[in-house]
Amino acid sequence: MRDYGGTMDLRAYTAKRGVLPALLFFASLAPVFAGGPGSAGMQVLKSDISPRAMGMGGAFVAVADDSYAMNYNPAGLGQLYMPEVSGMYLSGFEDSGLNNFAAAMPLPLTGFGGLTKPSVGLALMTSGAGSFTSRMIDPGGTITEKSYDAQNDMALTLGYGEKVFAEEVKILEHEYKIDQYLGFNVKYLKSTMLEKYSASAVAVDVGWLAMEPKLGLSAAASLANVGSTLKYVSDRTKLPSIIRLGISYQQPTIMDQSLLVAAEGDFYTAESGKSLRLGLEYHFERVFNLRLGYKTGEDNGAMTMGIGVRPFGDMSLDFATTAGGEVYNTSQVSFSYKFSGIAIKEHRKKTVFKDPEPQRKTQSKPGQQKPRRKPEAPQEKKDKSDFFWLY
Repeated sequence: MRDYGGTMDLRAYTAKRGVLPALLFFASLAPVFAGGPGSAGMQVLKSDISPRAMGMGGAFVAVADDSYAMNYNPAGLGQLYMPEVSGMYLSGFEDSGLNNFAAAMPLPLTGFGGLTKPSVGLALMTSGAGSFTSRMIDPGGTITEKSYDAQNDMALTLGYGEKVFAEEVKILEHEYKIDQYLGFNVKYLKSTMLEKYSASAVAVDVGWLAMEPKLGLSAAASLANVGSTLKYVSDRTKLPSIIRLGISYQQPTIMDQSLLVAAEGDFYTAESGKSLRLGLEYHFERVFNLRLGYKTGEDNGAMTMGIGVRPFGDMSLDFATTAGGEVYNTSQVSFSYKFSGIAIKEHRKKTVFKDPEPQRKTQSKPGQQKPRRKPEAPQEKKDKSDFFWLY
């Protein structure tokens, strides 16, 4: 097989490194079927980034209540009430892997909706598709071997979310309290193949989340990876845009335990594909979390499972894995910490109301009696403070 002016021994490469990095490389370099599965660039943007979400089969768009909301539904950032940091590592086939670091916190001000404090988040995702080893035979018969990074991807995300609606709505003579959230992400994406060919793009995500806290019902929708194309040399590749639609239901069971059930449909608009994701999570005494999930309709459809442990109130360790066969079997582990001791005070505009200036006293001449003042009407007792807080 001819490659960059030489011959590459695919059998030697397959035996040494495995076939997945090569497949990822060729699939990314030039789409085989326009608009078909895998035809978009940076397929890593379709991966589950959170072990909690992965353990639930990826059905997380209607949950999205932690720093990983940026990867599924940025509107969920509006649910955060304290600063949070997280780090995740995904181990893939052979030497492929993925890392994600995120931080999110509420802002000390009122959001555009005038209801509560909004939240912002910053996340950095990096991934590697493994090594690519080429062997060249020169005219003299000498074999030259060189190893490259098959593909390295990076995504830098800035997210924002807030509550925009909180009212009671009457439906069929029943009153329901509806909370709605909106959010968006701005992303900078960069992809490099064989340590030589680079492409970059800018993309945005938008999300909506509605919930009825008393019933424990949530519905959500998000649109991800909408932006410019990736250009490798002369070939342009679309981003893997995703429409996510989902619902979730959570209710307490016995003692201090609860059950969360979620369902989600993902539609890959640039690749004419779709996926159905189902998941559940059971909370035991706010310390242990067991998760099960299933995803179907795509090449790597499989059962998923995960576990979460909270040894302390603010710290959590999560692990998840898939049973998708030798190639698609992946594992994730993450660490998260919530800073409950940090209170984000809301900034409010302070206005000072001054009393009117007192009238000047008139001096009376010698021997002139001072005019008698009329008794003043009783006044209401004033508040001792002249300072008032206004939003």
